[in-house]
Amino acid sequence: SRNREHHETDAIGADDGQSLKFERRSAARATLIGRMQAVRVDPMSSAGMIDLHLRDESLGGLGALVSDPVPPGARLRVCTSPHANVWRDGVVVRCEPAGEGYRMGIRFEQRIAA
Repeated sequence: SRNREHHETDAIGADDGQSLKFERRSAARATLIGRMQAVRVDPMSSAGMIDLHLRDESLGGLGALVSDPVPPGARLRVCTSPHANVWRDGVVVRCEPAGEGYRMGIRFEQRIAA
């Protein structure tokens, strides 16, 4: 279950102490509370599940806390709706130390209409 709270970001991002100094996203974000599952789908990576502790989402991706670092550029499949078994492809755009874990940014890949 995910709880959402919509808000706009300004040019320097949120004041949570773990945001990037200069925020590049201009879309509204929804603050999330909950968990999702992801799996790495890189050809050379081990295919273990990754627990995502959700922080926020926008139309193009999401932010989450993870216990182990995942390198930028890593390809993931994220279970965005476990009840409907919906998975989305994404790529890690950043993964930085944050407290006892890592704050990860995931950009979802856009699907091309057939």
